[in-house]
Amino acid sequence: MQNYFKKISDLLFNALESSEILILNFDAEETDFVRYNKSKIRQAGRVHQVSLDINLIKKGKTLRSSLRLSTEYDKDKTLLVRTLFFLRREVNELPKDPYLIYEKNINSSNLIDDQGLNAQDMSSRILDISSSHDMVGILSSGKIVKGFANSLGQFNWHESDSFNFDWSLYDDNGKAVKQNYADRKWNQDTFTRLYAESAQQLSVISNDEQKVEPGSYRVYLSPSALNEIIDMMSWGGFSYKANKIGSSPLHLMAKGDREFDKSVSFSEDLSNGISPKFHSDGFIKPNNTELITEGKYQKSLISPRSALEYSVKHNAAEDYESPVSIKLETGKINSKKILEALGTGIYLNNLWYLNFSDRNNARVTGLTRFGCFYVKDGELMGPINTMRFDETMYNIFGTKLAGLTNEQQLLMDTSTYEQRSVHSSTIPGAVVEDFRLTL
Repeated sequence: MQNYFKKISDLLFNALESSEILILNFDAEETDFVRYNKSKIRQAGRVHQVSLDINLIKKGKTLRSSLRLSTEYDKDKTLLVRTLFFLRREVNELPKDPYLIYEKNINSSNLIDDQGLNAQDMSSRILDISSSHDMVGILSSGKIVKGFANSLGQFNWHESDSFNFDWSLYDDNGKAVKQNYADRKWNQDTFTRLYAESAQQLSVISNDEQKVEPGSYRVYLSPSALNEIIDMMSWGGFSYKANKIGSSPLHLMAKGDREFDKSVSFSEDLSNGISPKFHSDGFIKPNNTELITEGKYQKSLISPRSALEYSVKHNAAEDYESPVSIKLETGKINSKKILEALGTGIYLNNLWYLNFSDRNNARVTGLTRFGCFYVKDGELMGPINTMRFDETMYNIFGTKLAGLTNEQQLLMDTSTYEQRSVHSSTIPGAVVEDFRLTL
């Protein structure tokens, strides 16, 4: 696939006029999808797709087009040449882009990391364990490819394997607990541990529902639940532009007016190899960007366009200026003894339907979902009724944070719209005091 990209790149670059610059972004995936119901395979298929984004720059003007390709050179050749002709004709009619910026230095890279994922083998391992339960889920696994090339001579390649298994266990009354396992390489011990946690929770989900009244409770936020809140935080929270115009939920923190607990450190960490280390315009991303260190806001994510607009130095963030691979450092609470650490309170497995109730003050609201339990003296008592929460991030990660767990979980974005996502989070769990449930 890399040779094919090089071949079509040469075709287009050789057809350019002297006043033109061409930027190419190559996206491809080879993904196996396996759907399960009642612990049996109900559907299996493979997706192989390739697309190319072509950006023509001419005399300060720019125009782009996106194509689906067959990877058969003789078939694609005519389409590619026609597209370049179209862009060349239409770009002249456009005004100059005042924020046009692209990489002029040549910083090429090449990453090919094949983990040898085998969907059939993973499915066998899944079914061996789940046969005694009503398990519903979907496994997506395979190769994600990102390529970049420009007519100035830069070439970047990212080819990486990953998988994401998202599943639920159901009891006879239709109640469910939910869990997720994602990584680059399958580890049966890790999957067995996560599945055992789900099975344990399923064993008490049929117990009498524990009625929870509105109020403030000591809670445990699992990595999945905490990640929902972090996703909301990432929606402008680390964006330089959002902080400049005052729309960031963390703008008070960015100004130095608010802090998190000293145990809280966030970073944009690309070391897991899931997301490419180059920007769609060719700029090279740092391996690690400290966003919040020991509770204090450190850096924003700055896209090249924002850097040009505000006359600052960028750190190769994408235009939306949100983390693609966020990491929250661990704490000291023993993950294997989390029920004991919680004591008496509420175990929140999953949250959903989150939104801001007060964006300027980082306040979020949402609902409990899929296997949330009342815990008494370190023992799961039974599921709670669905509740709405309303809390600020400054409480969750600040004044009300009792501690973070000593282990993290890798979570991948389950989105498959257009293509399987390369966004990920590495998140511990958190115990929070006086977490507000409203109704």
